[in-house]
Amino acid sequence: MCGIAGLASNQAFNKHISQVDCASSLRALHHRGPDAHGEFSDQSLWLGHVRLSILDLSCAGNQPMVSADGRFVIIYNGEVYNFRELAVELSLGNLRSHSDTEVILRAFEKLGLASLVKLNGMFAFALYDKQLQKLWLVRDRLGIKPLYYRLDDQCLMFASEIKGILTLSKDPPACNIDSFHEWLYYGNSLGGRTLYQGIKQLLPGHYLELDLKSFQCVIHEYWSLNEQAGRSDTVCHNTRDMISETRRLLEEAVRRQLVSDVPVGLFLSGGVDSSAIAAFASRHYKGRLATYSAGFDFAQDGGELPKAKRVAALYGTEHHEIHIAGVDVGYLVEKMVDHHDMPFWDAANIPLSLMASQISAQIKVVLQGDGGDELFGGYRRYSTLSHYGWMHNMAQLVRHLYSMTPKSAFHYRVRRYLNAFAAEDLASTMALLLTIEDQQSKPSAIFSPRFRQVIEQSDPFVRYRVCQQSFTEHDIGKQMSLVDLMVILPDIYLEKVDRATMAASLEVRVPFLDNDLVDYVVQLPSKRKIPFGKKKWLLKSALSGIVPDEILYGRKTGFGVPFGAWLQTSLKPLFFDHLSKFAREQPEVLDICYIHKLFERTITGRQNHAPLLWKVLNLVVWANKMNIRIT
Repeated sequence: MCGIAGLASNQAFNKHISQVDCASSLRALHHRGPDAHGEFSDQSLWLGHVRLSILDLSCAGNQPMVSADGRFVIIYNGEVYNFRELAVELSLGNLRSHSDTEVILRAFEKLGLASLVKLNGMFAFALYDKQLQKLWLVRDRLGIKPLYYRLDDQCLMFASEIKGILTLSKDPPACNIDSFHEWLYYGNSLGGRTLYQGIKQLLPGHYLELDLKSFQCVIHEYWSLNEQAGRSDTVCHNTRDMISETRRLLEEAVRRQLVSDVPVGLFLSGGVDSSAIAAFASRHYKGRLATYSAGFDFAQDGGELPKAKRVAALYGTEHHEIHIAGVDVGYLVEKMVDHHDMPFWDAANIPLSLMASQISAQIKVVLQGDGGDELFGGYRRYSTLSHYGWMHNMAQLVRHLYSMTPKSAFHYRVRRYLNAFAAEDLASTMALLLTIEDQQSKPSAIFSPRFRQVIEQSDPFVRYRVCQQSFTEHDIGKQMSLVDLMVILPDIYLEKVDRATMAASLEVRVPFLDNDLVDYVVQLPSKRKIPFGKKKWLLKSALSGIVPDEILYGRKTGFGVPFGAWLQTSLKPLFFDHLSKFAREQPEVLDICYIHKLFERTITGRQNHAPLLWKVLNLVVWANKMNIRIT
């Protein structure tokens, strides 16, 4: 796991790139790779790398890595878990290192772009062919690892994090207004967009190819979730075989992702997904597996600690309970904005960051259960959507009658649900089920009328429309699962995990997103994964006898991050200080009076606007700290 950055120019190297402080980009990414750093330059190209040493801890694994004949150069962030099998399959012969980096480089030498589909792992890399004068940027199939870029007719800049691009650019960061309507609903931009003008993220399963001679650029998809999901005729639907194959593939995924030259641990919540990983990892890990669970002073009912402790005892792990109290929330809010380089809404990044900071001195690699819910139907909306036609018609009739009921916090929750099902099309319903905002209450009202008019010209659900419309041949539950794998998983959950953990130099691996497991499960119709709406039925059946029933079928525990309570107590001064500063410097952007009304309604309990206020806080902190002009 590492950080990468690069700069390519259509001008002569000494005229353009030499004027940029390239080393500043690596300094900005140092937290992603504190163990080593390296640079490569050639004519109009600069490549930089910071390394977190996981495989082949010697200098032989350092990057940039150059092929034996000097033709190819790679900088790479991630892990490819099947690199040893690939080396044998492709007859790569004697290797100079024991790293997956060299296998990726050699595989590309031998197969070119056809090698990409053979890589089973999480990765983002840049590969340069000196002979052809071509550069490729590549991102893994499901977007586990990030890769941002900025391209114009003069220059291409790219990095693992936006801050790596900002330090390369001589221009001050500018705001991308087109993404704000989407951000209001989801707290992050989706589908490769960012809140920065000109800065995009390469989509999962895609590569960018730049010809440095002509400076022509093309972007291609090398792996399609839609294409894979349509291969259902290749899957045996015999229930017993399906359960057995799911169990086999998950165990193999966990075993495969234990490959490392440093100790590997596990974030253990005591839920189904992390308990499954603990069960299989404890079978295959050489040594005693370390597991980590956190208790926070803001968790209710003991949080996840009691369940996790029982699971750890069952599988004989070396269990660590981390108790984190007295959190300086204000400092953490500002810190997380720095980590994300954008106003990121999901407040779960705070406990994850705290946990990563606590354990990073002990371990470099942990497994985590992300992807299990999206892959196996762990959300209620998958089964609810199976009744979409009936609920759509009912919601359109009932919501008008419901508007006459007494107004309360519960009223607004029900109204949001009804409005989601009454939306104009299925894509809009899917989008609205994934946000706590409501079209009727218009979250854009936090902005001034002039600014609101500008941002409302963009469709906040465009990413959902594009994705859902590509899956219409499947049943609705499966459509929702596939859309989640393309949208909410890479753009919210995986981004949260990457920034919160890599800020502490901690690598997180996600076995549920293993190539073979994903390829198999996405082909199944929802009635085989969640028959009669039984959440995660297939996964739980596969884990029967391996994970205790009390874990598989017990009440889900855990905690919600109490950002609403924080806003009304410890964060209140920070909120209004940043809001006041923003209003002074950019008085034409926000409707300050309206935001004060939202705050007052939330305090009195009439409505819960805490999620929208949390977005406001992150927005003004970002703009104030980064000197962003929102115009």
